[in-house]
Amino acid sequence: MIAANTMYPLIPSQQTMCYMLKYSLHKQVTNVPVSLATSRKLDFGLLAKALNIEITRNDCLRLRFAKQGGKMMQYFLDKNPIEKVRVLHFPSVQAQEEFFEADAAKAIRPLKETFRVYFFTDSENRYGVYLNACHLIMDAFAASVFFRDLFAVYDALVSGGEMPAPLARFEEHLPKEYEYLESEQYKKDREYFDAFHRGMGCPPFYAGVHGPAMLEKQRRRKPDLTVPVAFDPIHDKAESAHLCTDEETTKLILGWCEKNKVAPEILMQTGYKIHAAALNYHTDDTMMMTLCSRRITAKEKNMGGCMAQVLQMRTKLPTSLTFEETVKRVSAQRSSHFRHMNFPYIDALEMERKIYHFSQAQGPALMMYTWLPLDALAKEFGADDPEFRFYNPGRYIMPLYTFTFRSLDGKRLECLYMYRTNLICRADIEALHEGCFRILRYALAHPETTIDELFNIR
Repeated sequence: MIAANTMYPLIPSQQTMCYMLKYSLHKQVTNVPVSLATSRKLDFGLLAKALNIEITRNDCLRLRFAKQGGKMMQYFLDKNPIEKVRVLHFPSVQAQEEFFEADAAKAIRPLKETFRVYFFTDSENRYGVYLNACHLIMDAFAASVFFRDLFAVYDALVSGGEMPAPLARFEEHLPKEYEYLESEQYKKDREYFDAFHRGMGCPPFYAGVHGPAMLEKQRRRKPDLTVPVAFDPIHDKAESAHLCTDEETTKLILGWCEKNKVAPEILMQTGYKIHAAALNYHTDDTMMMTLCSRRITAKEKNMGGCMAQVLQMRTKLPTSLTFEETVKRVSAQRSSHFRHMNFPYIDALEMERKIYHFSQAQGPALMMYTWLPLDALAKEFGADDPEFRFYNPGRYIMPLYTFTFRSLDGKRLECLYMYRTNLICRADIEALHEGCFRILRYALAHPETTIDELFNIR
């Protein structure tokens, strides 16, 4: 039996979020703002009751944080009821976007609060729930667990039937994380990434989607520089772009993935990497951060909390490789890295800096990337025509964060780009999006084409 209000250290994924908070002047960088709307009419009074039941079922919503001995610690409240949920009625999409993006840009300070919830109706007579959670309590996958279970609880209240099966407890998962840090597996994972970085033989290359101008400017002082200073905690304003594919391109990409047993995110990463390489001297060396949910078991997939871990996907792709060979190489590296996905990102970052002699402000990743399986998760929500929306918190620590997911009707690939405006402009993002899919459309029809040839596809 776990004692009430037991203090626990942060697990590595939470420490990564604290790291982001520490080096950001604008503390909303760790907000997770998302809404789910449905054409089904909801009783907001009953939904408020369901929300309080959800808080008792989903222990990450009862997480609290405190400083102890100079360290951030966490504990779980027994109860955390919300007395009243504000209900909003939006006359237009613009009014909805403006309100929720303003909330998304408002910092959640984990020592004082951990999440905010609103109910709303939109201009298309949809009924919805908006959640803005601190990343210390919840990652994107956990947000989907929240919505799925909240609607299941609501359905039980409507029907008078039994409550859904209990969620797994994040609190019970924590000891597994602490044990890993003292295990032989942790040592093996460290050895793997050490060997990976040293095996590269040279520092990585920053292939930003905005081209090499920033690197060249800094090379005036240091001619052999490959990784410029991209971190800027002051000029971290971010804007977002939501771009989609057409139905034909979506069928081509997803059909090819199904036929060849390749994860769609592999194709997306390959397309983005080739576009970025084309802008940066046709480099064969690119790095992309990818977010791994780390939820493998059924129990982990039925649990809240912050578990997602950043993995550094640095790939050397000689331009003589064919597209088919390139996909196999990117896929093999992803599989290899995922076998060591528990290794803490902070440890991996420090290892990389020591090996390559980076400063704290240098960063080689061209973007952070996440593939969200929302189309699969939406089937479990029990909501008619669910619509997800993600909101821009207005600040970001890296140059670019890209989400991709399949639209819930299955007809489009939707791409959300959050980019730092001091480095990247809207035109860069549109070129990245168009370039990626132009490359993929041609390459899937001509898989024997080399990367060097794909650089010239227009």
